Amino acid sequence: MLKIDLESFDLTQLPTAEDDHFEFKCSGVSMDDLKKKLKCAVSGFANSGGGCFVAGVDGDGNADGGVPLKVGKQALRDWVDQAVYQVEPTPSYEIKLIQDSAGRGEIKAGFAVLLVVIAESNAGPHMAPDKCYYIRAGAHTERAQHFIVEAIWAKRHLSKPRLTHSLRLKPDKELVAQLGVLALTDAPALNVSISISPLPRLLQNYSAQFPIKCSMIDRSNPYFFDIATYAGSSSEFDRDIVLNAEYDDLAGNHYVYSAAIQATSSLPPISIGGDPTNEIVKVLKSIDSTIAHLKTSREKVVKASPLLPKRDESVFSSVEALIPELLADMKNDLSQYPFVREFVLLSDGWIYDANPNNIIFSYYFEQHPYLRGKLRILENHALVYEITYNDVLRFVMTEELAAYLLEDFNGESQPKISSDRECN
Repeated sequence: MLKIDLESFDLTQLPTAEDDHFEFKCSGVSMDDLKKKLKCAVSGFANSGGGCFVAGVDGDGNADGGVPLKVGKQALRDWVDQAVYQVEPTPSYEIKLIQDSAGRGEIKAGFAVLLVVIAESNAGPHMAPDKCYYIRAGAHTERAQHFIVEAIWAKRHLSKPRLTHSLRLKPDKELVAQLGVLALTDAPALNVSISISPLPRLLQNYSAQFPIKCSMIDRSNPYFFDIATYAGSSSEFDRDIVLNAEYDDLAGNHYVYSAAIQATSSLPPISIGGDPTNEIVKVLKSIDSTIAHLKTSREKVVKASPLLPKRDESVFSSVEALIPELLADMKNDLSQYPFVREFVLLSDGWIYDANPNNIIFSYYFEQHPYLRGKLRILENHALVYEITYNDVLRFVMTEELAAYLLEDFNGESQPKISSDRECN
């Protein structure tokens, strides 16, 4: 990643040749050609960790006259802004005009050496106006191949904030159980709103405080709060209690995390000190109940099975209740092509030029009303992720979703679901 302090930067700090982070253009390049090269360089640097586009210098980084401070009647800075804004999405950038060569070449009056510094981006891939994606390859800006574009999309997915929850005993008071909302990725979750439904008995007197508002949750700043006593956690959470967290990312995108809270098998045993006798009895009974539960669960888990580890069926059940027709089509497609994971969203009137050597599934807006919203449900549960790189929405199923669609939780194959669609 390139870091430049533009306030103190001068030509003496330029390298003597182009590299991964610097691209030089001489003064002899026409302004039309310079604008085209600038747009491609912005895409390339934004997709490759950042860099600096320098115009008005020779191949050794020495000023060779510079570029005019006005292009026609337009100021050079406005001309640069207009070019950079044509890259989608537009990355963060800074501009500096240098009129003092500091002993490295010569800059004419009314001219300057132009520096456009493009910051590292987590919102890629960035597309140039020619509908192509570029990367920086050594000292050159090159068109990105298909697999590189997909890798940049995957990086973008991992840069999104993802939350989960965890239960623990309060560090300074082990007879109290706490619920924590934690970040799974490095991206911060902003404007977090946390609610529990229905509220446990310990929190019912504080219903006015819900939903809890938290300005930020990230890896270094989880959010924990008291929810029950240890002895009462089993009885409080043996019913359907759901945690719901809504939050935004730095770009203003909105996310929802929803999950059932299961305290019985999540809380660790406590250390018993000078507790009153009645509390000790309750704790021992709770430990005994927990051990019995774990023993039963272990007997089920250790049975020999070639399948993936046991999943939380409630997530899939709730999703299937919301979008049964879409999951039925996915099950049918996977029953015929069990190794395919990619799929696209199409309309009946579209012509899609599929690669015959790369089978993908197709799902149609006309057959599945609100199809994009249904895919958002799967995205919110991290069961699919988007890898769109052109005008067609493209997604990838996770192995967890594919395993659920191919097999049930008893290790038996799912029955094939009839469908008259065909995949590409």
